[in-house]
Amino acid sequence: MKQQILKPENWQDFEELCKVLWGEIWDCSEIKKNGRAGQTQNGVDIYGIPRNESKYFGIQCKGKDEYTKSKLTENEICSEINKAKEFKPNLEKLYFATTANKDEKIEEFVRIKNVENLKQGFFEVHLFCWEDIVYLIEQNKRANDWYVKKQNFKTNFRVDVTLCNNKIHETFSPILIKNHIHYKFVEEKIISNGNFRIILNPKEKRKQRRYIDTEAQPVRYFITGKSINKSSCTFSIKLKNIGDLQLENFKLYLSFSDDCFRTEIVSKQMKFLDSSKYEYNLRWNQSTSDLEFTNSNQILVPNDEIISDKICLRPDIEFPFCLVIPWKLVSKDFMKTGLLYLEMNSRIEEKESVETYSSNFEDEIILENYTVSEE
Repeated sequence: MKQQILKPENWQDFEELCKVLWGEIWDCSEIKKNGRAGQTQNGVDIYGIPRNESKYFGIQCKGKDEYTKSKLTENEICSEINKAKEFKPNLEKLYFATTANKDEKIEEFVRIKNVENLKQGFFEVHLFCWEDIVYLIEQNKRANDWYVKKQNFKTNFRVDVTLCNNKIHETFSPILIKNHIHYKFVEEKIISNGNFRIILNPKEKRKQRRYIDTEAQPVRYFITGKSINKSSCTFSIKLKNIGDLQLENFKLYLSFSDDCFRTEIVSKQMKFLDSSKYEYNLRWNQSTSDLEFTNSNQILVPNDEIISDKICLRPDIEFPFCLVIPWKLVSKDFMKTGLLYLEMNSRIEEKESVETYSSNFEDEIILENYTVSEE
């Protein structure tokens, strides 16, 4: 069965196809695009000197039909020929390559212009419509492999990476306590335990206290109950395979590289002395600030989806900000990148407090968690 070769989705892809295809036909590794978008190109999009030739050949790419809903016209052809006469050094041949389908009248017009141009001492003019280009793709292996594989790649592998609201954006309004702390010096406390005397290090004690007061976990369990952290924002990531091929050996990397928040994987602990060994589909990459998300068999079939374990995030600044989370999906045959957005509109409550330690500390202001205790 003869393979169906679809037209490129846009003019940039078509121009790249022409460069690869005629690079192989001409056996010209130095084939190049002419200038960049917006610059005067003198009727030439791609140029090169074919093997065993001594002068430049040029290609004028005309994307038509599928995305511009237009056809190649006689006026266009005349205009581009006149522009190409200004190309330096002089061209030997000019090819019109178009995604437009074959048209007998336009082909006849190009043949006439070719003869006129040669009589005037200028370059040859040739036309390759989409059917002609498909034939060339089928006859040139490197271009065929490159284009057909790229086409299948775009067609078959597709994923959606969203938050659990099925969107790439979510807004949170955490509550933070702006605690103005005044420190008071007291004599060192010593705890006796039989023959042992435990001396509490005030700096270590304050460090542990600060960790609890500013952690991102939404729930912390104590012997007497638990506390709910209303400063914590929890969310999950949803990965859905919307293509028609299964993803194999895939991993989704989420990058958290800012310093205005604290991020953790939500603990699955259910009570104070919970020694259960829970499994997680998230883990921190030790060498980066990335979270790695995957499932145990590393296969995701078409139309299936997986949801990550919960991630908790706690702002470290009181001002509103938008957290941008870059993500990258890698798999056996497919790679894609994108962005997720978390908008933080923190609500601030002021507080004055006095803390006593057996060391002298400077008064400070700490953004603490707003917690509610439950028995």
